Amino acid sequence: MSVLLILIKRNKFWVAFSVLAALLSNLSQMFFANLIGKLVNNIESRSAITLSFIITAACFIVSNAFTLLLNQYVGRLTAEKMAHSLRMGYAKKLLERSLKEKYTLDTASAMSIAQNELSQANTYLSNTFFDITGMLFMAFLATVFLLFKNVFLTLVFLIPTFLILIYVFFSSRSLSGIVSKAQNEKNRMNKVAYSVIHAFYSVKIFGGEKLSMKAYNESFESWKKQWQKMGRRSALYNTLSGIMSMIPLLILLLVGALMVIRGDILLGTLIVFLYLQSSLTSAIMNLPNWLANFKVFTTNLSRIDIS
Repeated sequence: MSVLLILIKRNKFWVAFSVLAALLSNLSQMFFANLIGKLVNNIESRSAITLSFIITAACFIVSNAFTLLLNQYVGRLTAEKMAHSLRMGYAKKLLERSLKEKYTLDTASAMSIAQNELSQANTYLSNTFFDITGMLFMAFLATVFLLFKNVFLTLVFLIPTFLILIYVFFSSRSLSGIVSKAQNEKNRMNKVAYSVIHAFYSVKIFGGEKLSMKAYNESFESWKKQWQKMGRRSALYNTLSGIMSMIPLLILLLVGALMVIRGDILLGTLIVFLYLQSSLTSAIMNLPNWLANFKVFTTNLSRIDIS
C-alpha cells in the first residue's frame, strides 16, 4: 500500500481531477434518474409536461454524455500517468542502486520483477483500478442520494445488502489467502530460477542445475495449483454473490410496489430506486474477485521499490 500511496501523491493533481470527473458523472446520472422519476410521476398524475422540463431533460442527456466521456478519459489518463510513474520510479531506483553498489546489482532479479510484477501492476492500473474505484464511488453516492429520497425504502434493500457484504468479506478473505500462497510460491520460484541457475553457472559442474530445476518445477506446480484453485473459488464466489445480489432487488421491488399501491410513494420514486440500486448490486456482484485481484496488485507493488 505504501507504493500505491506514493503513486497517488506523485500524481495528486490528476487523481483529484479524476475524482472530480467521477463525481460530476455520478451526480449527473443520479439527477437524470430523478428527472425520469418526475416524468413518470407527471404522466401518472396526468400533469402537463412543460417546455422547460423537456429542455432540462435534454440538458441532462448532453451532460450525461459529456461527463461520462470526461470521466473515462481522465480516469484512463490518470491511470497511465500512475503507471508511468511506477515504471520510471523503478528504473530510477535501479540506476541509483547500480551506481551505489558499483554494478553488483542482481540483474536477473531486476528483470524478473520488470517482466512479472511491474508488467502486471501496469496492466491493473491501466485497465481495472479506476473502473473499480468509479463503480464503488457511484455505489456510495447513490446510496446517500436514495437516503435523502426515502429512508425506509433505502433501508429495505440496505439491510439484506449488508448481510451479503458479510458473505463477501469472508469469501474475499478466503481468496486473499489463496492469492498470498500463490504469490509466495511465485517469489520462491523466482529466487530459485534466477539466483541459482542464471547467476551461478558453475553449479552445472556439480549437478546443481538439475537440483535447482527440480525445486523450480515444484514451486511452479504449487503456484499453478493455487491459481487454479483461486479460479475455481472465484467463479463459485462470484456466481453466489451474483445470485444473492438479486435478493435486495426483489425485496425492493416487492415492498416498493406495495407502497405504490397504498399510495405511500409514487411510481416514479420506485423507478428511481430500482435504477440507482443497481449501482450497488453491480458493485457487490464482482467484489470477491475485485478484492482478490487488488491483493495481487498490492503484493506486486510491494516488490517494486520506488521510494
